[in-house]
Amino acid sequence: LAALSCEVEYTSTVKDTISYIQAIDKSICDVAYVAVNGETVLGWIHVLYTIRLESGPFCEIGGLVVARNAQGRGIGGLLVDKAKKWSAERNISTLRVRSNVIREGAHGFYIKNGFKEFKQQKVFDYTIGEENLSEKTAVENTKVNE
Repeated sequence: LAALSCEVEYTSTVKDTISYIQAIDKSICDVAYVAVNGETVLGWIHVLYTIRLESGPFCEIGGLVVARNAQGRGIGGLLVDKAKKWSAERNISTLRVRSNVIREGAHGFYIKNGFKEFKQQKVFDYTIGEENLSEKTAVENTKVNE
């Protein structure tokens, strides 16, 4: 799976991938499916259940990769169908996917499989530990509750 992921520029090591699979396997909110032909991995999909305060619950495709030499053979569609079924079994009516703006081929694939584009966005990451949060000056009299 790690080698297949590298085809689309994900840089997880085999050790990382094993760790991620173990975490997904233990989660009640995640599932992963793998398409194989004999011993050959042709593709994989990761689906997750999530909820947002502003928009409620939905399922999301966290990742979908089909080997370059297996694309165009319906494997991606079969994996997406598994994601749709898993979502429906949880009574979730929305399956979402985010796709990098440069992956125009993927955009066409998702539209062909019934998805509709509804917004574009930028993604920002913050690395925890970049600063000492306890030393950050807080606004006086501000309280954050769980």
